[in-house]
Amino acid sequence: MSKRLLLLTLDFPPRTGGVARYLEALAVFFGEDIRVVANPEKGSETFDKIAPFQIERQELLFKKIWPRWFKSILFLIKEQLNYQTVIISHLLPLGAVAWLAKFVTGRPYVVIVHGMDVSLAKSSVQKKWLAGLILRGAKVVVTNSSALAEEVRKDFGVKETLVVYPGVVGQPSKVTDRSLYTAIEGLDSFVLLTVSRLVARKGHLRVLQALAKIKSQIPNLRYRIVGEGPMKEELQKTVIDLGLDSIVKFEGFLNDKELAEAYEQASLFVEPTVIDPIDREGFGLVYLEAAVHGVPSIATDQPGVDEAVLDGQTGLLIPDGDIEALAAAILTLSLDPEERKRLGENARRRVLEEFVFEKQFEKLRLVV
Repeated sequence: MSKRLLLLTLDFPPRTGGVARYLEALAVFFGEDIRVVANPEKGSETFDKIAPFQIERQELLFKKIWPRWFKSILFLIKEQLNYQTVIISHLLPLGAVAWLAKFVTGRPYVVIVHGMDVSLAKSSVQKKWLAGLILRGAKVVVTNSSALAEEVRKDFGVKETLVVYPGVVGQPSKVTDRSLYTAIEGLDSFVLLTVSRLVARKGHLRVLQALAKIKSQIPNLRYRIVGEGPMKEELQKTVIDLGLDSIVKFEGFLNDKELAEAYEQASLFVEPTVIDPIDREGFGLVYLEAAVHGVPSIATDQPGVDEAVLDGQTGLLIPDGDIEALAAAILTLSLDPEERKRLGENARRRVLEEFVFEKQFEKLRLVV
């Protein structure tokens, strides 16, 4: 069945992560108007059966033939009568696919870029040159933050960009009064929460180092770590080495209901990401997910993240790598439930007014 829009992506649920969730929400928003073509994934059959949009799975890259992405060019040429506009979520290599296919099909394309996308594109002169051609040839260049939009305009000569922020879906069934919070492991616990892959740039080690400095000053301190990843063993060892084993709990993956409950039970969301020139945090959907539950955040002061968390208004921003500042921020908010409540209420109000997916993707619908 022909669809007006075709989303071609290497990163889509049941994969986890911010990009996959962003693209899923985009597909839900466009519904009957979009066709999604994505790589097969473990668990994709179950996911696809209940998806409220057309989705099909096929390998988008050749396994042995180079260039591997030439397979996707052949697909776009073959299917050119079944779509009007291509949406691409990876500047390289799929952006090159859409750019080259356009010479044959005449079909316009939209490129959605993220921080790491742009960083990798600038890692060599050749990649930057190709990325510039792709971006300048796009019908629309979509960024997930104003900071990234400015970077794209400055470094690649793109004249116009469209900022479409990540957003949240729906609202929690209740919003906890944080000042009267009763935790899952006892009355009046102070519960920190981090939700992310267990990788270095998410800053788990920084949180553990900070907690080691202040654990004796916060009664009933708890730290819940949600997610899996390659750093799990290192983090578990660090917990033991720092004497935090009675405080820290590794939750693994949680389903949507369990994750919502984790946010509801949290006093404070903390994810002080590491500033990395390549693998960087471009925005941070998790800060919005915490906000919709009335939970303020502590995050690193860096471009993009400072648009998800407003310092002193919806949370606190700290300098990159400053463990003392992180410890002080956690301690300060642990001692001031009224300030946590103020920040959390501001965060929730802002996210429900500005960062619902319907409002964000409506901006894209008007130009594609």
